[in-house]
Amino acid sequence: MKTTQNRQSTGFTLIELIMVIAILAIISTLAINKVGDLRKTSARKVSIANQQNIGRAVEAYIAINPGKLNRLDALVDAGSALGGAAGYDFSADSNVGVVGGLYRGPDDITTETIREKNSGLHDGLLGVLCTYRINAKEADALKDFGIKYVMQHNTYANGYPFVNYGKGEDGTVPQAADGLDAALSACVTKAVTNGMLMAAVDGKVDLGRAVFQSCGQDLLPTANWGQGYNEEDVKAEISATGGPLLAFGLGDSASIIGAAQGGLDSAPYSEVLQSKYYRQYILLVRLRKSGAGSVSSVTAEFAGVLDPEGNTIRAARHMLK
Repeated sequence: MKTTQNRQSTGFTLIELIMVIAILAIISTLAINKVGDLRKTSARKVSIANQQNIGRAVEAYIAINPGKLNRLDALVDAGSALGGAAGYDFSADSNVGVVGGLYRGPDDITTETIREKNSGLHDGLLGVLCTYRINAKEADALKDFGIKYVMQHNTYANGYPFVNYGKGEDGTVPQAADGLDAALSACVTKAVTNGMLMAAVDGKVDLGRAVFQSCGQDLLPTANWGQGYNEEDVKAEISATGGPLLAFGLGDSASIIGAAQGGLDSAPYSEVLQSKYYRQYILLVRLRKSGAGSVSSVTAEFAGVLDPEGNTIRAARHMLK
């Protein structure tokens, strides 16, 4: 007597295939995210190492070449107005990229590819900086320190920079065959003068106060603690604890780059940021004032290094945790 048996298919059902594909997609996404995180972590570690190496290189360069730390990148718009009284400028336009403010990228956005490659300073750095007008004594102190010229950003994206600004004030013409190099952006030299607008660390914001602290300058509690910082109180406490911190970009035109004695072979840039941002590191220079009443003397000194996001080494390390 014969018996019949039902033969069942040994293949996957449609539901099983969908489940397998979904699981593989989840695993792939996790793997890609993990690789991305590892790359970011690696880039951050390299950036921290860059900050440390730059700090040592600048200190050594200053010791070997006193008075020659020159042609750093100014972080203000090339069209920024000159003149005016010294002191912090906490006006509403200080950080929004209009004339008189910090550098926010080319004004001419008709060439989108250039705009995309160089849209100015990172928001994190903009949140740390404000503008500052130097007086005659401060200008002399910077020149004695070696910063006689700064490289200003050309705000026009297409055409040739010298059409708009002529030769640099030290007699040089802009970089990249006299055309705008969007990767560098700073291309016209301007002499450091009384009343010139500079980028400085903003003591009215907590991020800025943390930068002061990292440079060994603990700001005092202000009268309006917990209710915002009064401008006059901030200026007074900065002067009392050391002096303003000016911010300069370490661009390829700086005297420390390719120097015969000491310095760096090339200006390092941060892989943490996308190329559309200014990616060079930021040197901080303290204007130390001395003398009772009206300031009798001012000296300039190297104070520290920020990454292009405005992070101190301590803050950047904290991001790795």
